[in-house]
Amino acid sequence: MGGMRLTLSLIGLFLCLTSFIVKAGTPTINIQGLNSAQESNVRAFLALSGEQCTTPKWRVEKLFKQADTDIDKALRALGYYHESISKKLNFTDDCWEAEFTVSAGEPVIVKQLKVQIIGEAEQHLVLKKIVANLPLKQGDVLNHAAYEKIKQSLHSWMLEKGYLQAKWITKSLQVYVEKNQAEIRLVMDSGPRHSFGEVTITQAILDPHFVQRYQLIKEGDYYSSRRLAKTYNALANSIYYSHVEIKPAMDNIENTIVPIDIILTPAKIHDFSIGLGYGTDIGPLGNFGYLNRRLNKQGHHFSFGAEASEVLSSVESAYIIPFAHSRHDHISIGAGYKYEQPDSFESQQAKFSVQYQHVYNNGWKQTLFVDVSYEQFTISKEENRTTLLVPGVRWEYTKMNDRQRPTDGYHFNFSVAGTAETLISDVAFIQSTVEGKYIYGLPWQARIITRAKVGATLTSNFSRLPPSYRFYAGGMETIRGYSYKELGPKDSDAEVIGGNLLTVVSAEYEQFITENWGIAAFIDAGNAFNTDDATLKLGTGVGIRWVSPIGPLRLDFAVPLNESNDKFQIYFAAGVQL
Repeated sequence: MGGMRLTLSLIGLFLCLTSFIVKAGTPTINIQGLNSAQESNVRAFLALSGEQCTTPKWRVEKLFKQADTDIDKALRALGYYHESISKKLNFTDDCWEAEFTVSAGEPVIVKQLKVQIIGEAEQHLVLKKIVANLPLKQGDVLNHAAYEKIKQSLHSWMLEKGYLQAKWITKSLQVYVEKNQAEIRLVMDSGPRHSFGEVTITQAILDPHFVQRYQLIKEGDYYSSRRLAKTYNALANSIYYSHVEIKPAMDNIENTIVPIDIILTPAKIHDFSIGLGYGTDIGPLGNFGYLNRRLNKQGHHFSFGAEASEVLSSVESAYIIPFAHSRHDHISIGAGYKYEQPDSFESQQAKFSVQYQHVYNNGWKQTLFVDVSYEQFTISKEENRTTLLVPGVRWEYTKMNDRQRPTDGYHFNFSVAGTAETLISDVAFIQSTVEGKYIYGLPWQARIITRAKVGATLTSNFSRLPPSYRFYAGGMETIRGYSYKELGPKDSDAEVIGGNLLTVVSAEYEQFITENWGIAAFIDAGNAFNTDDATLKLGTGVGIRWVSPIGPLRLDFAVPLNESNDKFQIYFAAGVQL
């Protein structure tokens, strides 16, 4: 009960803090008489809306006087040229408020709209569809933003498709204010369509045939700015180059053939990283990483990582062999050792793994793997040793609109693995997990972050199944407020032994106060269990968010809402939440 009161107090403090930060020092500006689109545009144009209660009186009065001009510009942009405005400005002891009553008047209607393309692109079917579905049509209310969008989108399409000499012959927008009518005439000459010429790549660190896996442009293909951008991103996101420069040789165009020069600056061969952290569930944490980017000219590379804490320590390495003709596909050969000692068990595991990763054109990533592991473990004072040969497959898909702080995105992960009892494997089992995360952006720099995970295991002998293949809950990745792998089914001695089922759901509200700093409130629910002992556990808390120069950082304070070993937990994490 004490944990519940503490949680409610924390959430109350969070809401009060959010309300105070959002509202403190903000004047009231009332705008009446307009629809939502008109009001939104007026507020965007109104210089007065950017001021605070602390703004000097002379400046507020100056911008209030200027408001008529701001409102006129805002409404003209939407096709309303006959507005009428009445306004009032009041100063109080600690702030000020402004009131505007606006009538937009009759709109200007597009009486005539003619868009004509001449030149080689005239008969292009896609272009015809674009012209037939313009964002502004005859009979619509004039919208200057839509007019500008037409011009920009048509010119951008020309450049994307290789019409590099496209130019406007006529750009005319005539507004007859007295008649509330507008006439638009646009004529563009596409000119000839260009093609890619010889592609020259300047670099000396990798085999030229290997580098071509990143090259998405080919001599003889139609020129495409989108393909140039994709080629740039593919090279820049690889581990091999620190700087990528792609230069269409516009001065050397002959017969609409555009040569392309690609200049690549190699990244350092060796890369080292060191990190320190702390969590109440795992204690102090240190990690070390090493990457050798280029073992040979075929792009083979090697990675090594080690981390140590009171609860979890591991060492792992991988030798990666990229495929020559597929940008994302590779084979990875890895080996590692893990020592784990939460309150519920003690385990030492050595593992050898071979993986094949393939990325489909639609963005799905498939990983086929075979793990060979030897695990020595103690659960509820019973010691065991298990050797396993486990093949499996994993599918993943991630989509987001921003890599630093996405406001629209999701991640899906599905895996299945198992083995039969053989000369190598001591126990038969099949295990599957499904995991998803979803981020939804809200106004005023807020986000809703949700996640869910379910897992199930069928086995012939659960007592021989090592901890690495059992389900536990508790900790940053499952249910915050509980210590690492604290939750799960218990034996007759009340010792946690893990389960064959897992369910976790979480919801989080995040509110950024400045561009880089924010706060969050969350609740997690779920547990690890067996079919006969499902019990829901809840954890909740608040957190601080910082988009730092090295990436997003999160600090959470969480309390359990059910019986737990500890009264609270503190978690620190880095990286994008997808």
